[in-house]
Amino acid sequence: MREAPAPGTPVHLDRGAFVVSIDTELAWGEAHRRDGSAGRHRFDAEREVIAAILDLFARYEIAATWAVVGHLFLDRCADDGHGPHPELVQPAYGWLDGEWLAIDPCSTLDDAPFWYGRDIVDAILACPVRQEVGSHSFSHVIVDDPACTAEVFSSELAAAAQVAAERRLDLRSFVYPRNAIAQVDLLADHGFRCYRGGRASAPFAGRPAWQRRALAAVDKVRPQAGSAVRPTRHASGVWNVPQTYLFAPATGGRRLPPAVWSRRPVARLRQAARHRSVFHLWFHPYNVTADPHRALASLEIICRAADRLRDEDSLDVVTMGDLAARLDADADTDG
Repeated sequence: MREAPAPGTPVHLDRGAFVVSIDTELAWGEAHRRDGSAGRHRFDAEREVIAAILDLFARYEIAATWAVVGHLFLDRCADDGHGPHPELVQPAYGWLDGEWLAIDPCSTLDDAPFWYGRDIVDAILACPVRQEVGSHSFSHVIVDDPACTAEVFSSELAAAAQVAAERRLDLRSFVYPRNAIAQVDLLADHGFRCYRGGRASAPFAGRPAWQRRALAAVDKVRPQAGSAVRPTRHASGVWNVPQTYLFAPATGGRRLPPAVWSRRPVARLRQAARHRSVFHLWFHPYNVTADPHRALASLEIICRAADRLRDEDSLDVVTMGDLAARLDADADTDG
């Protein structure tokens, strides 16, 4: 019998795992941008793109984790004289003029469709292949900023859980807004079992510098065991399901044809199958709306490759929550 993994120890899986997580946030993800990029994305095209992604996942039987901002569970909200959502403790970010929730339109889905997404949650739940709905906080707070205190973060997690419970959903997976990871202990306190994080160590850690450079060059052509990504357990018991690859074929500097662009993610997918590791693809719907034709074609190539490896019994296609449940079961058995 194996011993249960110590916190931070990379875990070898029985088979490779393909995980997809999608940051579903609409305007909530862009409203407080400090780099001037707010408003550049085509929110008006996101619903159509989400429907196309769900169709693609249904065709290839891909179960994904949709990390949804809690406010998008709503179809309306209002200011009752105490400000929007008085149940929330708002962060007082030093870089922000005004209150965090001043952006809330306190309106309806019909009148402010970029701020409400009940119909999007409905579409995810209606997919013929079961999808996981996870959390992306309630209002897209930046958790690693000191202004996001434990009280702020706890109120965000509680509010997200409340709107999910109204849809009979039990949130188990968390994706930090802007990947700003902090206060992981609070995830465990609120019932979460996993989060999307980073790898425990850099590729080829412990090797001399010249070896790392040589291995990195080979790794670009055929990914090696030393760059494989593996889950780890946080001291709180919550699992870190590390991100591997940002799917952004249409928002990068070079716009390559789908067959060329998808070679690298497919190679990483095969690496996961070969080395019993994780290939965790993540993106936002706006990474697709920038060029839907090419992005969806690229995503289909990746899904087809995953389906083929699954048929060969060398890869599982799982949600973040499903993978965490398996890891929990193994840890209970091993312990």
